[in-house]
Amino acid sequence: MSEQRKTGPKTRPDVPGVVAGTVLTGAATIWMLTDNGVLQTGDLGVTSALLLVAAGLLGLAASHRG
Repeated sequence: MSEQRKTGPKTRPDVPGVVAGTVLTGAATIWMLTDNGVLQTGDLGVTSALLLVAAGLLGLAASHRG
């Protein structure tokens, strides 16, 4: 006997959830690295910009996946 794969309705990706999770995880990482002295205060502008670009790219990738 062969097993039949059940396919349900297509689910849309949770783009706001992906972006929010990326931003919050990135912010926590930046805070941790700054608190431990790995990042200096002058580096926060570039780091924050890279975090927002990464969140945007992940959001775009998730929206095109579905």
